[in-house]
Amino acid sequence: MKKSLLLLSIIIIFSVGLIQRFVIPLFESHVTQPTQKWELEYLTSGTMELLSQQLKQLPIAQRQTYLDKVQANIGFGLSLQTYNTADFSAEHQAWLAENRSLAEPLADFVYRLIDKQQLLVFVKPKSVPKHMVSEGQRWTMGVFYLLQKQLKKQPENEWLAMIESQIDNFEYPISLSAISDLNYDKAQMTAINEGRITIIITEDSDFLDYPADIAIQRINNSDKVIVLGPFSPPVVERVMYMLSIYYFVFGLILLIPIIIWLVPAWRSMVTLNNATLLFGQGKFETRGKLIRFSQLNHLSKTFNTMAEKIQRLISSHKNLTNAVSHELRTPIARIEFNLELLRNTTSNGYQLKQLDHIEVSLNELNSLVSEMLTHARFDREIPQLTFEQVELNHWIQQELQLWQTANPEMEISVINNNNCNATIERFFMSRALSNLIRNAIAYGRTRIEVSYQTTTTGWQLCIDDDGDGISVSARDKVFAPFYREDESRNLQTGGTGLGLAIVKQIMDWHDGVASVDVSPLGGARFMLDWPNNNK
Repeated sequence: MKKSLLLLSIIIIFSVGLIQRFVIPLFESHVTQPTQKWELEYLTSGTMELLSQQLKQLPIAQRQTYLDKVQANIGFGLSLQTYNTADFSAEHQAWLAENRSLAEPLADFVYRLIDKQQLLVFVKPKSVPKHMVSEGQRWTMGVFYLLQKQLKKQPENEWLAMIESQIDNFEYPISLSAISDLNYDKAQMTAINEGRITIIITEDSDFLDYPADIAIQRINNSDKVIVLGPFSPPVVERVMYMLSIYYFVFGLILLIPIIIWLVPAWRSMVTLNNATLLFGQGKFETRGKLIRFSQLNHLSKTFNTMAEKIQRLISSHKNLTNAVSHELRTPIARIEFNLELLRNTTSNGYQLKQLDHIEVSLNELNSLVSEMLTHARFDREIPQLTFEQVELNHWIQQELQLWQTANPEMEISVINNNNCNATIERFFMSRALSNLIRNAIAYGRTRIEVSYQTTTTGWQLCIDDDGDGISVSARDKVFAPFYREDESRNLQTGGTGLGLAIVKQIMDWHDGVASVDVSPLGGARFMLDWPNNNK
């Protein structure tokens, strides 16, 4: 077990090292950085578009002066750079030519092409300016400043048209709303009415650890506000996609070595489970296979050792039973012979009575030996079985006729009259029924009833008596060889202790079960259930 845990620890450490060395760098370059690039372009799209529009209208010599003038109201670093195509790949050049922002997330730069000569460069500073209250305000202050500047030049009735004309230039939503249409808490509404940039944080932005989800600012002293956002929905989608890939790859790299480590153990469990099932079915030669590299081979070895010992024990038990049974035949025969000689040489009544008692005991011993041989033969090998269709009512009536004749003091009856065709091995099922009738006669008082019925899976045969019944604790034991609830083996109820064990063997051959319960007559009810295997 220690070796297995050590091997598992080595596998996990190796997997984590592999992830750190190869997976995380690949993930950073192919997933994380593209996501960060998109996010930076997404958030700066409005500011960069509005600034580039303003700069395009100015001569090159005046552009830097304009940037210096508006710099404090943008919240980020701004500069101009000569456009040199050699600094950009063909893909990036095409991107810039489409009037789109190009971000470099590692440097926190965003480029926007003003014309064929100059680039507008957006630089994200590492700290928030002192006059700013929050990160969310910094991200949106430039957009609000530039939009407010344009709206001041136009009458109020044209504001909506102007805002709608800018919608396509923004990656996130932008709209114009009335203050009366807003529904926020008192502090937020106060900030809006005072003209401050108001940041609304939602569950999505909180999940992303995002500076804001919605940003709002009042236009001058009017009843209109500019609403930016929500920003989070597309970002949530991107982040969830990124995390899904990350955890999938991480889990896969970590799981594959563990699965490789577990497969031999799983195969060991499967083979050991199958071996246990076969062993439980009486196939005592079954052994568990040893699987290469399995951490559970020690269990298979333990099982095989146990199975070997049990097989030897059962084999020696059977051999002993057979040997004893056969060896008892000869002395029993001698005693019977000598008993008959004594009968013919004495006329003493007392002696003859004692000889009768000896003969009864001898018959009981002879019956025990016969049953032991039968049980041992049945346990050793399954005889040739011939299943056939029989009509239960007629078959039971035939079987009970001899028992009724031999026991006139006992009322033995079949309580069913309806026809019922069942599949049985006639010879051995007759033996099982005879053993149960003999048992009922021994323990019953005056009445025995036999009944049968068709079940959902096959058939059921019941034998009821009016004796004392069998206790609940003994019902699972009575079918074991030599078990007797009444430990005193007297002549009235004495038996071999093998009759019910033979019944169980016969029902096993029928793929059925033998069980015992309380009888409606007050004694014991023995039930034989077997399936219709022809369905």
